[in-house]
Amino acid sequence: MNHKTNLGIRAILYSARKWKKTLLVFFLLLAITTLVLSGLAIADAQEEQAEEVRGTTGASFTVERNLSTGGWASGNGGSYSTQEFITDEMLQEISSVDGIAGYDAALVAMPHYYNESGEALVNDNVVDIYYTYGSINTEYNQLFSSGRFELVEGSHITENVKNGLIISKENAERNGLKIGDKITGINDPNNDDPEVDMEIVGFFDVIADKDDEATMYDAATLWDYTDYAFCSFNAMKEMAIKYGDGYNPTEAHFFVEDAAELDSIIERVQNISSINWNNFIISANDEVYQNISNALSDTNTLITTLIVVITAVSMVLIILILSMSIRSRKRETGILLAVGIAKPAVILQYVLETLLIAVVAFPLAYLSSKQVAGALGTLFGKAAENVIVTPEHFMLVAIVGGILLVAAVLVSSISTMRLKPKQILAQME
Repeated sequence: MNHKTNLGIRAILYSARKWKKTLLVFFLLLAITTLVLSGLAIADAQEEQAEEVRGTTGASFTVERNLSTGGWASGNGGSYSTQEFITDEMLQEISSVDGIAGYDAALVAMPHYYNESGEALVNDNVVDIYYTYGSINTEYNQLFSSGRFELVEGSHITENVKNGLIISKENAERNGLKIGDKITGINDPNNDDPEVDMEIVGFFDVIADKDDEATMYDAATLWDYTDYAFCSFNAMKEMAIKYGDGYNPTEAHFFVEDAAELDSIIERVQNISSINWNNFIISANDEVYQNISNALSDTNTLITTLIVVITAVSMVLIILILSMSIRSRKRETGILLAVGIAKPAVILQYVLETLLIAVVAFPLAYLSSKQVAGALGTLFGKAAENVIVTPEHFMLVAIVGGILLVAAVLVSSISTMRLKPKQILAQME
């Protein structure tokens, strides 16, 4: 029988004979590997959540007129800024930059609306007027993108909808209206303003709680959110045609596909040479993303730290166990060396003994971690079904774990292997 066969048999026989030590190392490896595999699965779930957050938090930037660099003039209504307005060309140029998902620019007015019978649409407001956004893309209006409003029926207004109107579900029911009904809008009936025909395309519900500061009513404190409305940008311009600059947008909101790319997209936008950026202010709106991102990053750091600490502590424990084991085998080691077996072959036997335990412990840990990972993931705010231990995790842990175990055996063998056979045997006398 050759030395290689002897090595394998000696490793198996020793592991069986010292079954208590074998079981100790086995359970230690099982526990460590289960925890590390679970940690990797939680870290992956964390990364998936981070990617999802990047695409769904509605990170945006606002472009608005810079009144401080514009001139001022006086008119019947008092002084007004002569700063240039945002143009259609600007909107098209900015929205064509890679990474921008969509945009909205809006005009605000308080028109009256009438049904096909000429009756005014009533609401909670004393004079039955509606706080209305003339919007290019209502999906990207901040009231919808922030989650304060939700479209519950019909469709959003887009650039291709020239005469659409969206009102609250509550006011639709109050006025007996349905999707497709024809409505007439007039900015000011007492000023001989033009009548503009529109069609109801959607209804919204108010999700925000007006007692919650985070979603507090903003611009129109005299209006309840249910008395808001959204009409096509084109329809608003027609209603306000007598008011000169009143139908030019003063600001626009651009939403990005990936919140993490917001800064680089803003930089590309500011490099558009046809826009005089001295006349406009551009500002990022990513507070929600930054807050969530920081929380996710902190959790990720914690998970990584735990994996590193568990691995490091485990390595120390295994080295201590193996060192004590190898020191207790000095006589056996001395005899093996004395009969001509080379030191590398003796060390290889120790490595085989440890790897034999790992070959059983690692696959069992893979199975147990599939049960444990979900439960541990809930401690970090993850849904159990999203925490999945994959074969890739197992391969990584098995390879790295195997390398670390070989290193542990080598470190544990140093003190004994530095001695000559005679010195080892002399110490045992």
